[in-house]
Amino acid sequence: MPDWRGTLLSAAVALAACSPSPEGEAPPDAQAASDLVEEAAGPAGATSTDEPGTALPPADAASRYIGRWAESAEQCRSEAWTLTRNRLTAPDDTACDFTRIEKSPGGYAIDAVCAIDGAEEDDSIILRFAESAKAMLVEGATTLPEAGLIYCGEAR
Repeated sequence: MPDWRGTLLSAAVALAACSPSPEGEAPPDAQAASDLVEEAAGPAGATSTDEPGTALPPADAASRYIGRWAESAEQCRSEAWTLTRNRLTAPDDTACDFTRIEKSPGGYAIDAVCAIDGAEEDDSIILRFAESAKAMLVEGATTLPEAGLIYCGEAR
């Protein structure tokens, strides 16, 4: 979703400055216009579970990867990956328990023990955030498919 708040704020300030004020009324100031924009837009960095893929969790979140993720908005309903602080569960019943999580440029480097079809395997998972695509990329894992995932919302 484009950030239209700045454009709306600029337009509101320009209209307020150009419009004649009725007698006795002060024109709306920039703060009032800004308040209207914020009210319409909701909290900055907010994510919407109504529209999967329109936003990522905030970049300054302690563990940005936490939540439900899927390859498409349709898959958010029934085939989402679930990531918690220390675990990943993929739709194919692969589950990975994180043994080490390290922030890395653009995301996280994670050592994990993954179980697939009853067998456990040590794995290294790289999670990277593609800001412009509003997606998280899963790379480097041998037990998981490489995938581009959109944010579906908070983990249930």
